[in-house]
Formats: sequence, structure tokens, C-alpha cells
Amino acid sequence: MAAWRGFLVLFFGLGLAALLDAEGLRKQAQVQPQGVGRTVALEVTRPLVSVSRALHLTTPRHAVQVAIGRQDEDRVDTRVRLSLPPPAGPLPRPHAASRRRAQPKPLFTDAHPLRVWVAGDSLAQVPGDALERVGGPIDVLGVESRLATGLARPDLFNWFTRFREVMTAAKPQVAVLSFGADDAHDYMAGVPGDRSVGPFGSPSWVAEYRRRVDGVTRELNASGIRTVWLGLPIPDGPGFRRSFPVVNRILATVAKRHAPRSQYVDTWHLLDSAHGKYTPYLRVGGKLTLIRLPDGVHYTQAAGDLVAQRVVERLRRLYRLAP
Repeated sequence: MAAWRGFLVLFFGLGLAALLDAEGLRKQAQVQPQGVGRTVALEVTRPLVSVSRALHLTTPRHAVQVAIGRQDEDRVDTRVRLSLPPPAGPLPRPHAASRRRAQPKPLFTDAHPLRVWVAGDSLAQVPGDALERVGGPIDVLGVESRLATGLARPDLFNWFTRFREVMTAAKPQVAVLSFGADDAHDYMAGVPGDRSVGPFGSPSWVAEYRRRVDGVTRELNASGIRTVWLGLPIPDGPGFRRSFPVVNRILATVAKRHAPRSQYVDTWHLLDSAHGKYTPYLRVGGKLTLIRLPDGVHYTQAAGDLVAQRVVERLRRLYRLAP
């Protein structure tokens, strides 16, 4: 009897805890990778949330979250906010005569620096830090590097919402964006009509990802913010070596379409060997230098400096940056 009583108390305690934390469990299920585990978790937590809300058992958790400033902790936002409709045809190109009559490039100095915002997944951090060290005529407003996020999974972190916040609040003049390393999988959240986009690299996947990259570029450009898309670097290992070029082709194509308001920085060939292969070392200033971390994907500080230097070169095509 004592054993059964203990079992019932344990069962009741776990059930009550699950009801009190139902919305948190629901979010954990929502953000799992696509597969059987995610499907089962969603089916189990759906009625759990319904019962919890009906009994008002979600109220204590929400009250605590409000008190500590985390009231949106359980909210899953999958909306891909792209308000500008895609253009019906190719973008107009300026005529040669109009290019000759173009105004001089804007001048930026220490006293009047160019405002730059750096954002993206974990690959954004090191180049962003390197841009901060450039200083002088470049003022980095912030480096937002969020691990395991991207444009494919707004349910994990909604960058589309964040872009809108930055456009209205920080108002940078340039956005340096590093996305795609964590987007190379089949599942996308926030697809219109809850459709499936098919496997990674399929025509439907490429079309939806291009729609997102193109939409972000157009929205930022329309707000007066130039975009610099960082391509994915050459990785060590066959998996990423097959997937990264798919993303890079999309980024490069979109940036070219919106040039000169958008630029693409090719980090793949910036960091490969003389034979076009992956290498953890390059000669920098005549010295053999470690440029990649042991995972074969992320940058060392030296590689970040190389990427930042290439970004500055792109910016000098658009602006006069005083020494």
C-alpha cells in the first residue's frame, strides 16, 4: 500500500507539474527538429495545453514570467513578416549616363561614423567583433549572434521581427548579415499555408529560402539600410560542403539582383587553400596562421579579421571612409 501511495503521489505530482508547465512543454515540442519525435511531442502537448488553460493553471507561470520580465518566454512566433510585395519583373538598372551623374560617395569620419549593425547565427560573432576593432569611421551599433538560429526557423528566434525592430529603433546605415549555417535542413517554419517545402536543396526549398533572403534585403534597403550578406565559409566535412554552396548561391544571386544596395562577401574562396580545398591554416602577412576552429566551420580571430577586411573593402566602394 505504501508503494502504491508513493506511486500515486509521484504520478499526481508529475501530472500537476506538466499542467503548470504545459505552455513551456508545448514550446519545447514546437522547436524540435522535424521528425517523429516532434510530431509525437506536439500531439501529446496539444491537449495538455488545452486542459491547463481551461483550469487556469497557466496563470501562475505567466505571472512569474511577467514579474521577471520574460512574459514572451512561451510565445512561439513563426510569422515571416515581409510587407513589401515581390517585384513583378527584373529590377531596373540605372543607365550609364545616370551613373556618371551620380553624387559623390558619402564621407564618414571618426566624428561622423558609418553606423553598422551585425547580425546572424554563430558565424556572425567573430567577424562582427573584428569590425568593432576597425573603429574609426565605422561605428558598430551591435553584434547580435544567436546560436542555432536563421531564416528557416522563426519559431526558434524570429529574425524577421527583429529586423523590423532594428529598422525603426537602431536605424543603422548598413546591416552585415551572416545566415545559413543553421538553415541547411529540410524543415522550415512559417511557410505560407503551413505547406512543406520539401527536402533541403529542392526547387521548392530554394524558392522559399530565396523569398526570405530577397524579402529581408528589400525591406532593409527600402528603409535606407544597405545589406552586406556574408557567404558561408568552406567547411571541413562532406555534409556542410554539400549544403553550404546551396545557401551561398541564393545569397549571391539575391545580392547581385539588388546591387549596389546589397553586397555579397565570398568567404568560401577567401579562406580556402591555393588548391580550393579546406585548410585550417593560411599565410597571413607572411606568417602561417590558424584561421579555423577544430569544428571545421567557425572562424578564429584571424579569420574574422580577414572577413572584416573584405567587408570594409565592399563598404569603400559605396562610401568614403576616412583613415
